[in-house]
Amino acid sequence: MHRETLLIVFGARGHGRVVADAALAAGGWRGVVASDRDPALWGTELLPGVPIVAPDALPGLRTPLALHVSIGDNSSRRAEAEALRDLAPLVSVVHPRASLAPSAEIGAGCLLAAQAVVAPLARLGAGVIVNHGAVIDHDCWVDSWCHIAPGARLGGASGVGAGALLGSGCTVLPGLRVGAGVRLGAGAVATRPIPDGATWVGVPAQPLRNP
Repeated sequence: MHRETLLIVFGARGHGRVVADAALAAGGWRGVVASDRDPALWGTELLPGVPIVAPDALPGLRTPLALHVSIGDNSSRRAEAEALRDLAPLVSVVHPRASLAPSAEIGAGCLLAAQAVVAPLARLGAGVIVNHGAVIDHDCWVDSWCHIAPGARLGGASGVGAGALLGSGCTVLPGLRVGAGVRLGAGAVATRPIPDGATWVGVPAQPLRNP
């Protein structure tokens, strides 16, 4: 369905490579090109066959265009999506080895990396990253501009507020809410709801307190 569309991967560093790899594996695009605000990257390749061009060159590319903002930091990803909204439609990228249930819903600009699972009736807002091997179980909801890091797991009917970061290998037990802007540490296990803006770590997860 994208065979006449050129995909722009904006953000030409490590996470950009993950996105470009997923897009190339999924196929169907006329091509994939990367861009970044760092001039030191221009003229190089993000991956073999994926050139990095200056942002000023993007409007001159042959249309139609589609855009995916490939920045791991949630606030930066959202800001760039806003800054580039007039350039091209924001689109999601789903690796062919990800599992997306037909009844699940995902917003624009999401990434489902290899081995990610989005189960039946799960809902993702715009710009959500479901990284390698992460699991969003049945009836979960994840609000916009969250990052679910590699190997993180959300139990059934749990929810995550906007802009949260769930660290690698963490677990949210079924039915719990993780608040907006939360940072849940790598390997942590959330056994109770987490309020907005908090940082929790450990097993079971507890609020991080400054010494």
